[in-house]
Amino acid sequence: MNNISYIAAVDPGNEKTGVAILSQAGELIYRTIVETKTFNSSFESILSTYLGIYHIVCGNGTNHKHLYPSIQQIGRNHKITTSLIDESHSTEEARKLYWQYNPPTGWRRFVPKGMQFPPEPVDDLTAYVIGKRYTKQLKEEDQNKLQDCKVEEDLEAKRLAAIKKLYNEGDAHE
Repeated sequence: MNNISYIAAVDPGNEKTGVAILSQAGELIYRTIVETKTFNSSFESILSTYLGIYHIVCGNGTNHKHLYPSIQQIGRNHKITTSLIDESHSTEEARKLYWQYNPPTGWRRFVPKGMQFPPEPVDDLTAYVIGKRYTKQLKEEDQNKLQDCKVEEDLEAKRLAAIKKLYNEGDAHE
């Protein structure tokens, strides 16, 4: 049985859609760009390759209103949960990632990266940024749960101490 779990991230676009597969820790496993008109069949193929996908997160930007219902249906068919996430400025982050993965060479080394546009689409990296945001959100939720548990444990310890003090003092007076 496959014990590896993955998250699929989708950057829906009008013409092309970015897809990234991430580990639960947010590590990039796979990325690709597919034509939006063939998204369903392309994504089904990806799902058959990465059998451990347990969640699909989709950016809420361009074309999500058209594509997200298809993603939800695919999720239901495969018993995979889905969600939308804010993708504000994710393309800008993806462009920065592109230059990290592909440092400029030649004369381009001297032009600030912020003034350059990658020579190829970055929709797959944008999907990766969306996936990273989702994994970060999960980590924050887990951290909040841990803090809530700690507060509950502290309250329980104080309650038990108060009961013990109450009954021990009661014993002392008898």
